[in-house]
Amino acid sequence: MAAKPIFILSSGRSGSYSFYNALKGLSNIEIYHEFLFDETLRNSVSYHMKMISKKKILDYLEKSYAFSIENSKKKIWIDTSNALPWMIKPLRYKFKDAKFVFLIRDGRKVVSSFYNKYREIMYNKRDVILLKKFFDKKINFLSSEKKYWRPIPTEKKDFYLFNKKSQFSKICIYWSQLNKTIRENLTEVKEDNIFFFKLEEIENKKKLLSLLKFLGVRKKDNKSVIKIFKKPINVKIPRDFGLSKLQKKEFEKYCKTEMIKNGYDIKQSYVMKY
Repeated sequence: MAAKPIFILSSGRSGSYSFYNALKGLSNIEIYHEFLFDETLRNSVSYHMKMISKKKILDYLEKSYAFSIENSKKKIWIDTSNALPWMIKPLRYKFKDAKFVFLIRDGRKVVSSFYNKYREIMYNKRDVILLKKFFDKKINFLSSEKKYWRPIPTEKKDFYLFNKKSQFSKICIYWSQLNKTIRENLTEVKEDNIFFFKLEEIENKKKLLSLLKFLGVRKKDNKSVIKIFKKPINVKIPRDFGLSKLQKKEFEKYCKTEMIKNGYDIKQSYVMKY
């Protein structure tokens, strides 16, 4: 019998690696952090931008995700990845009983982290232009490197206006649109198959235990998983860069609505307590 799939969806910079690190040693769970990431991101964004058909994205899922899930020796198969949100509908279609975790973090922390630590791969102007040229068939090939594959507007006027914006504003738009995509595309999933978790709730033991139960973590493993999960992981620069006055204004312009819809107070500062 194939393993039960669970997909942890996030924008990135939201604690997804911590999930992987805490669960990777469990005997009943096979977990990946960004399974086949570059290829998956390319296919996911291509589907979102209508560059490939539903048939092609389902074929990709069959040859990658479905194959791994069907051949897993574990009871539960998990991928935690920011490449998945753009193809939630095909995932739901292919894996009808799949579970989904909507993992989110205060957007101010996320966009600041992307902007200050990953500026070369998040909406670098030259890479954005190359993706548009590829979409318009002005070039015949575009590498699967992740720096090229973040969604952009495809209409000429919309793209022109988008590309005039600052890199920081583009990242804000990315965060807002991605979380909106997750939220809206999970509305048709059975309530029992969805778990909404804010990274800031890591200190809420009741909520954290409920999440571990949802993920299939056995009670006997809870203590060790929580101990690992609460340790800061993948933090090369343990620093909160904050936002400038201009950045705060831009963030509120593009992200305020999505922050509120996901239960954040735009006036409150959320601090992680490890």
